[in-house]
Amino acid sequence: MTKRLILGVILSGLWVSAFAQGLGPLSVEDRVQGSRQSAAASDEALMMLMQQLQQYEQEISMLRGQFEELRFELDNMKQAERDRYLDLDSRINALSATGTAVSSANNPQAATSAGAAVDTPADPEAERSAYMAARDLLYSSRFDDARKAFEAYLSTYPQGQFRDFSHFWLGEAWRSLDKPDREQAMVQFRTVIERFPDSSRVPSAMYRLAMLEAESGKTDQARATLNRVIQQFPSSSEAGYARTMLEQLK
Repeated sequence: MTKRLILGVILSGLWVSAFAQGLGPLSVEDRVQGSRQSAAASDEALMMLMQQLQQYEQEISMLRGQFEELRFELDNMKQAERDRYLDLDSRINALSATGTAVSSANNPQAATSAGAAVDTPADPEAERSAYMAARDLLYSSRFDDARKAFEAYLSTYPQGQFRDFSHFWLGEAWRSLDKPDREQAMVQFRTVIERFPDSSRVPSAMYRLAMLEAESGKTDQARATLNRVIQQFPSSSEAGYARTMLEQLK
């Protein structure tokens, strides 16, 4: 009886040991597999966060653009009122000065001079409407139509008051097409930076240019452009974006 009991204890111990050894490797594999799945889930979550951040940056940029345009238009309206007053005054003076010529209706040269004296410049309301129509197309994600509309605006109003905004949004249209044209977009952003250095769109244009340079594999140029954003506009939101992007490019 004692021998049977001792034999049973020994056999039980061997069975437990074998069972533990059999579970040991499987437990390690399960932990490794769980770690891999956790890492993959973390990478996917990080990718989604980066995509959302880029989308938020674009939406913020558009909202800031609208605010800047409204402020710009308000300043233009004030200037337009002053211009209308000066224009009216100049017309009165011109009509007074050409009164004698107008009374001599049989003199073609005099009539031409009188007509030239009251010529008016391009209609600012028509220009504004053309620009706003192009911008609305962009906001409606009709990027190809917006591209054509901004190009038409710049062709029709080569000295227009919305040129810097139009070049910026034209760059956005080029980079947002179903088949983006990065080179054309970079041309437009460089135009804003180089031809309109005082424009409020310059920091955003620089940041967009750096993004396109990085996407095109021009990493060194992208870093240089991002550093320009930080140095020239240290308090702008684009400077914060630039610092984050520099970390990603390391």
